[in-house]
Amino acid sequence: MIVADANLLIYFACDTPRTELARRVHAIDPDWIAPWLWEAEVLNGLLVMHRAGLLGMAEAAQAWRNAAMAILDTSLATDPGRVLAIARASKLSAYDACYVALAQATGAVLVTEDKQILRACPDVARSLESYAGASGAQPGAREKQSPYRTRRARAVRD
Repeated sequence: MIVADANLLIYFACDTPRTELARRVHAIDPDWIAPWLWEAEVLNGLLVMHRAGLLGMAEAAQAWRNAAMAILDTSLATDPGRVLAIARASKLSAYDACYVALAQATGAVLVTEDKQILRACPDVARSLESYAGASGAQPGAREKQSPYRTRRARAVRD
């Protein structure tokens, strides 16, 4: 079982340069869980892609369904006090700390491309490449947040 963060879910559900790697992670362990906020984060990522002209609304809706099917359980609660403690100690956002808290509480690995989480929580967080065992792959962690990019920009259809 792994904790899948929003970027992993978007990579898995959309046509992006990281999709193949995300699907390899899923093939290794298809039991994905996420904290309650994953829905808003994935929807926001899809909206960013749509506004950038990278994804039509019909494609965004299908990507949403694909992401939702990948999640085994989202009913696992995270302790708010623990989330705040993690965020304070690691300087992560409360959003990111929710994923870390869930990984710690369940003993699962958090698979993410968020460089700040990877640096702050190496005890529970692993990159896609690290988890999937991709040899010679370029590091996938981002220093800055950026819109999720697809292989090619497509005209917005909807």
